[in-house]
Amino acid sequence: MTSIESHFGLKSMPFPKVATGAALLKTTAIDRAVSRLHFAQHRDTIALLIAESGCSKTTTLSVFAHGLDAANTHVLSTALTTLKPFSFIAHLVAAAGLPGRRFKGETAMALLAHFRSQPKRTLILIDEAHLLPDSSLEDLRLLTDSSLGKSPFGLVLAGQPLLRDRLAEAHHEALWQRIGVRVRLTPLAEPDVGPFIEAHIKAAGGSQPIFDASALAQVFACSRGVPRLVQNIAIEAMLAAMADNKTTVDAEAVQHAIVDMEAA
Repeated sequence: MTSIESHFGLKSMPFPKVATGAALLKTTAIDRAVSRLHFAQHRDTIALLIAESGCSKTTTLSVFAHGLDAANTHVLSTALTTLKPFSFIAHLVAAAGLPGRRFKGETAMALLAHFRSQPKRTLILIDEAHLLPDSSLEDLRLLTDSSLGKSPFGLVLAGQPLLRDRLAEAHHEALWQRIGVRVRLTPLAEPDVGPFIEAHIKAAGGSQPIFDASALAQVFACSRGVPRLVQNIAIEAMLAAMADNKTTVDAEAVQHAIVDMEAA
């Protein structure tokens, strides 16, 4: 059976789950979001990054983290947000390489003391933060309490729009007020879909365009510009084109892909 790589003249499978290197298209939206996150760190304020599922939230966090000054910043990143409240604080402690404590107050104080003792400033990136229990959000408020002096760590909360809605509720008002930078990632615009797909094809070793203009328009219409959906539809369309012995993906192949995806 002919592989998708050999059929389209590629060296590796395109559209990996995590885009890196040449496959990473830093769109205007990602560049703007990363710039705002850097501003938040310089200002020493909490940052909030909001994006719909599949809109490059995790990719943006990765680009931001890799652009930080490693000599002066230690990044502590987690997406384990469904842990119970005390378990979440304990998870941060474990991620920092500290022994556990019996009580939450002791655990929190040990964590803050550790951050203050470090030669590098710690930056905590919390992905999927919309899944944090209310008690964990309250714990984060206490950890960032300005009455204790300058916060010994930076904080970025990233999640789906539900996170913004939850933080805007009255019982999270204190944490909401401490967020100094708010960023919203939007889906790809139609002109960005072509370069997005082309970047993935080139990263997989392709030297020629594979998707024609009609296919790109169809991919955008069906994906609404959500990057993860663009990738899913694109790879399915390549399989559909290969089944019809086509070396170019056209609108018909995209339509066949959509039918197959909806039937699965």
